[in-house]
Amino acid sequence: MRKLLSFASVLALLTGIAIASTTSAHAATDRSGAERLNIPNSSPCRAGRTVMQGMVAGPGGQLYIIFTKAGGAEPVLSRWLRDGTAWDGASWTCAGAPTSIPALGHGNDLAYHPDYRGQGPALIATQGSQSAFPSADVAIVHLNASGTIGSTEVVRLPIGNISGLCYSATAAGGAGKYAARRLGNLWTHPGSGALTSGWTLVKTNLTSHDNRSDQGIDCSENYIWNTKSINTSTPSTGWNWVYQYNWSGGDVESDIGIPGNNLVDEIEDITHIGGEFFVGVNRNDGRADSVQVFIE
Repeated sequence: MRKLLSFASVLALLTGIAIASTTSAHAATDRSGAERLNIPNSSPCRAGRTVMQGMVAGPGGQLYIIFTKAGGAEPVLSRWLRDGTAWDGASWTCAGAPTSIPALGHGNDLAYHPDYRGQGPALIATQGSQSAFPSADVAIVHLNASGTIGSTEVVRLPIGNISGLCYSATAAGGAGKYAARRLGNLWTHPGSGALTSGWTLVKTNLTSHDNRSDQGIDCSENYIWNTKSINTSTPSTGWNWVYQYNWSGGDVESDIGIPGNNLVDEIEDITHIGGEFFVGVNRNDGRADSVQVFIE
C-alpha cells in the first residue's frame, strides 16, 4: 500500500494532478475574529492581578471579568462600560478600580442572571476549576440597577464541583434556564428557584476531543457553548476548542478552533451580547490579555 501511494504521488507530480493532504479527524477552522478589548497587565482594571479568568456580559452590554494572581489567589471583579459606538477596540472602557471579592475563589466562569430569585440582577461565579481548585460553591454577586457591584453570598451546589456555568433568559420558551458543566457531564436547572436543588443531569458524555482543560461556558435560547483551552500537555501546535451543543447535550458543532499560539494564548470564557459573541484570551507570556470576536 505504501508503494502504491508513493507511485501515485510521483504520478501526480509529473502530471500536475493535486492530491489532497491528509488532515486530523478533528481539524478545526480558525473562528477567532477582531480584537475588541486589549488589557495589559498594567491596566488599573486588574489591580496587579496577572491571570484572566471568567467573563460575562451583563446589563446594557457591560462586561465583567475576574482576574486573579497565579495560583488563583486574591481575585478581583472588574467592570467595563460600553460607550455605545461600533464594536471596535475602544468600545469598552474600564469603570475604575476593580472590587476585591475573596468569595469568587478561582472564578473559572461567570454567569449573569437579570433577576436572580426576584432580587434583581446578579453575577454567579464558579469558585472552583475542574481539577486544580475543586469546589461545589458558587458566589452570587448582586448588582445595583446601574450594574455596579453590591453584596455577595455563597451557595453550595448539590451536584458537586463544577467549572462551567451559564444562564439564558431566553431558553425554555423564555422561562430561563441554567447550564452547568462538570467534566463531561451537563446539568440544567430552571431559571427560578434556589440553586441548592432542582438540578437535572441531561448528558454524561459531552463531545470532546484531545487533551484540553475545561474553561467557561455560555448559553443562549437554543445552544450551549463549551470552551476547552490549551495546557502544558497539549502539543505546541494545539489550538483552543469550542464545542456547540443543544440543551440536551447533543452535538451541534465540534472542534471550533481558536489558535493557541504555541501554548501562549489560552481561552478562558465565552459570552455574547445579542448576536455578537466574544472570547476572553489569557496570555501566558506577559503580553496583554484580549477579548476577541468569536465568529459563530
